[in-house]
Amino acid sequence: MAQEPPTHPQRPKKRPAQQFPLWIMYASITVAFAWLLFLAFWLFYWATSFSILQNLGVFLLSVVILGILETLLWVPWSMRHAH
Repeated sequence: MAQEPPTHPQRPKKRPAQQFPLWIMYASITVAFAWLLFLAFWLFYWATSFSILQNLGVFLLSVVILGILETLLWVPWSMRHAH
């Protein structure tokens, strides 16, 4: 007679799959394209008026702003869904 394996009542149950918010993904893509568009306009129209260090400063500032925007999009959602 075959015995069934013992069950573990303390085993955590699987959570149901959560719907991924597509609006966050689309917003991230929009922010990334807006950043690339800004860089293109900056390089073609305004970069020649500034020194290399000033252009580097504008680039670094734009990367920081990009990071802040992406963080503001993703962190609240991930904090709600982390367990």
